[in-house]
Amino acid sequence: MILKPRLAGVASLIPSGTVVADIGTDHAYLPLYLVKENKSPRVIAVEKSEHNCRLARETISLLDLEGKVELRVGDGLLALREEDEVEIVAIAGLGGRTICKLLIAAGSSLQNYKRLVLQPMTAAHFVRRWLVAHNYYFFREKLARENNRFYEIIAAEKGKEMSSDPLLLELGPALLRDKDPLLIPWLEYKLRRYEKLIEGLLRSKSGKDDPRWSYYSHRYDSIKGVYKDVCQRQ
Repeated sequence: MILKPRLAGVASLIPSGTVVADIGTDHAYLPLYLVKENKSPRVIAVEKSEHNCRLARETISLLDLEGKVELRVGDGLLALREEDEVEIVAIAGLGGRTICKLLIAAGSSLQNYKRLVLQPMTAAHFVRRWLVAHNYYFFREKLARENNRFYEIIAAEKGKEMSSDPLLLELGPALLRDKDPLLIPWLEYKLRRYEKLIEGLLRSKSGKDDPRWSYYSHRYDSIKGVYKDVCQRQ
């Protein structure tokens, strides 16, 4: 079974032999891959409504994997029970703020899990800030590129993260530390995005008087410095 790059990146950060919960499983592609490739003995796939479960249920039944993939209707991590013995929680394909809300709602039960593997579609910096504030460190991070879009995947475990600088939390401390293979094209993508934001403000009536211009310009210059440093070390 072959996954597209985004979910393949998530799967690569899940340790072999662990019981996994996939929150917001959608078509259940990730759980099915994990059990078919013998990476996980059992996966609990969670969706918020019976209606959302329909496609996942059909796929699981078609592949005759009901014994290894349990589809469960519930509200995020609240659908999990202690007796499930889940070790790894994966949340992929949701917005960063939604992911944080799910983690907050889980409360003290987060202590039961060895690792969180998170793939926010937006606001990855927001997720990183939340993790640092709640005593997680970035065990590893990974970039995936799919349909000309970059995706950030974060594997976090309990512990003290040494990087709390806002710029590093936007770029990903572990992405920079481990020199992800897609790091340079991704930094170039980030720079282009800030260039467009700055150009848009300069074309507006407020121009440089807009408070966002100073912020965007400073962030662009900071990322440009990181980019040059990374290129020199390649």
